[in-house]
Amino acid sequence: MKIGVLILFLGVGALMKYSVDQGWLYVPIELRLAGIAAAALAGLAFGWVKRESHRAFALSLQGGAIGILLLVVFGSYKLYHLLPPGLAFLLLVLIVGAAGILAVAQDALALALLAIVGGFLAPVLTATDSGNHVALFTYYAVLNAAIFAIAWFKPWRALNLLGFAFTFGIGTIWGFLKYRPELFSSTEPFLILFYAFYLAIPLLYALRQPEERRGFVDGSLVFGTPLLAFPLQAALLNGDTKQLALSALVLALVHVGVAWFAFRRLAMTLLGQSHALLGLGFATLAVPLALSARATACAWAVEGAALVWLGLRQQRQLPRVIGYLLQLAAGLSMMFALVDHRLAAGTAEILGTAPVAVLNGDFLAILLISAAGFLSSGLLRRAGETAMAPLLLVWGLGWWLTLGINEIDRFAPADLAVYWQLGFAALTALLSGEAARRLDWSELRWPALLALFLAPVFIIGTRASNVDGPLAGVGLAAWLAWFAASLRTQRNLEQTQAPALPAAYAVHVFTWAGLFAVQLVVLARGRWQLGMIWQVLLGLAPLALAFAATLGRWRALRFPLDTDAETARPALLGVLSMLLGTAWVIGLVAEGDPAPLGYLPIVNPLELAQIGFVLALLYWFRLAGREGNALIDVQSRAQALAIIGFALLTSITLRGVHFLGAVPWDSESLMRSALAQACLSVVWCLAGLAAMLTGARRRSRPIWIGGACLVGLVIVKLILIDRTHLKDLYAILGVLAVGGLLMVVGWFAPNPPKQVEGEAQS
Repeated sequence: MKIGVLILFLGVGALMKYSVDQGWLYVPIELRLAGIAAAALAGLAFGWVKRESHRAFALSLQGGAIGILLLVVFGSYKLYHLLPPGLAFLLLVLIVGAAGILAVAQDALALALLAIVGGFLAPVLTATDSGNHVALFTYYAVLNAAIFAIAWFKPWRALNLLGFAFTFGIGTIWGFLKYRPELFSSTEPFLILFYAFYLAIPLLYALRQPEERRGFVDGSLVFGTPLLAFPLQAALLNGDTKQLALSALVLALVHVGVAWFAFRRLAMTLLGQSHALLGLGFATLAVPLALSARATACAWAVEGAALVWLGLRQQRQLPRVIGYLLQLAAGLSMMFALVDHRLAAGTAEILGTAPVAVLNGDFLAILLISAAGFLSSGLLRRAGETAMAPLLLVWGLGWWLTLGINEIDRFAPADLAVYWQLGFAALTALLSGEAARRLDWSELRWPALLALFLAPVFIIGTRASNVDGPLAGVGLAAWLAWFAASLRTQRNLEQTQAPALPAAYAVHVFTWAGLFAVQLVVLARGRWQLGMIWQVLLGLAPLALAFAATLGRWRALRFPLDTDAETARPALLGVLSMLLGTAWVIGLVAEGDPAPLGYLPIVNPLELAQIGFVLALLYWFRLAGREGNALIDVQSRAQALAIIGFALLTSITLRGVHFLGAVPWDSESLMRSALAQACLSVVWCLAGLAAMLTGARRRSRPIWIGGACLVGLVIVKLILIDRTHLKDLYAILGVLAVGGLLMVVGWFAPNPPKQVEGEAQS
């Protein structure tokens, strides 16, 4: 029934317009409109009479009649100019008011809906190209006044939503198609009026609820009205951000006032909170409209942290969520500001207005965003909030790093940028370590540890930025500051029982060892003009010092740690021994020219360093055995030392042949040299003889057998290699020497000794 009446109403309106356009009706328009109005009044009266006996039919008929009356009055005024504006307005008010009275009197929501739908569609159906928006919005103001009046008595949410949808929907369409800036003064009052209507209607709706639902919030209107109206206001202002900021501030004050009224006068907490939230939102929105992106970021960051604090104090989730979002918005705003400032930096420098490091707006803004993140994370951590606290900590750290990167990139000279980065890393480690200890904030240990772990990377950077080495010039001061910060940070982290502190200590050791190694290599190559072997040995010297200090537990180099340094000791010794061992193996095939010094077998830099490393390994193995942490068993250790000694003895012999016998240092020349082969045979045989004699004296079969194997190797070598050189005197002398030595062996230790049970076999 209701749908039929609505369709009939629409059809009548369309037929009227079409008949006029086609010229079908020749009856004077005044009579036609009067006849339609009379029929509508008759239908309205008949519906009122039948309201008790045929309620559904009567209400539908009344609604259709009211809609037709609205259509007749509006058409008489706008299309045919038969009614003056004042009289037309008065009639519209009377009809809509009567419809509201009838709906309230009969408790008929359907009647109210039909009347309002007809009223809103009337100007759409009778639209012309005249563009008289004042008449249109005046008419809609009357309809909304009727909705407001009905809402005073009845909590009809559907009617409220219907009026809201028609008002702002048609208003938006008109604005998109018809609005021009010169129409602002005649359009703005209607937008304010409609906003006021739908600001007040949800209050009436909440008041008219049953007692158990009193204060119910109609979220569609409470939040939908500003959501639609403010973009319309922005369109009316046509990009004037200052005026739009003022509008946002006014709306903020209005919603705060409504919130106060709902809290204090109506005792509606939820409704008051909703309007307080809107007031906060508009106040927040006013900031970027009135201020720069940088100032906006500052305001939002501070406001976000304050809301997190407030939410925790009040134990409410919503303020905290808004605080998170505001801090996110602050970060996004600052990103845009950084891009804009970077684009404008060139112009500022040309004009001589470029800011200085630290004393600039970007620094303050980013620092505030970072501080807000740290503060919020700390507050949440103390409140036991484990979900968002780590995320906000990462947020704060991210902006802290952005602060350093931005300042260094903008203000640091290119040749000093890496030193600024090193200083910033030191500052990060120091501040994080202090905060972790003083605030008992365990999560801050990780930024401090990460800053310590990054130190070796700066060795490469500081070396690349200065041809005189990483410790030359300002580098010395930068690295001294770094090590001071590192030592203090390690002490702080030790008191917080940081889990990765042994690894950080190891990185600290490798940092100073690597730093001095690079500096010594640069000095040896440049200022001192030393050869390659000196450069390599000087570069390895700090690693050797670190190995010796770790092995001997030197207190000066373990400072400021104790237990954690001891925990890191095995790994440090292992890595350092691998590095030095690799260099030791490479040294076996290195020429090792000691220029400007002359070469002396064994007493030369390379071979002394290799012998020293072997002795250090032997000391390490024995020390570990005494401490009950034997690295390898006695037999394996003896075998390893035998192999190491054999390789070192061979290298020393061939190097002596090279320097003293003028044999070129390459594998092919040494292989073909009779002198080299004869010397190897004699030296190997002497070594084998010494082992066999030692084994016989100590009654150790393994040592005797090892020596015998070496002598056997010499014999095989004589057969396969040395015999090809028997035309050479050196080869002959070598063979004779080997033969004589074998005779000595046969005399003193002809057979392997019997093993005595229980004796040491090392």
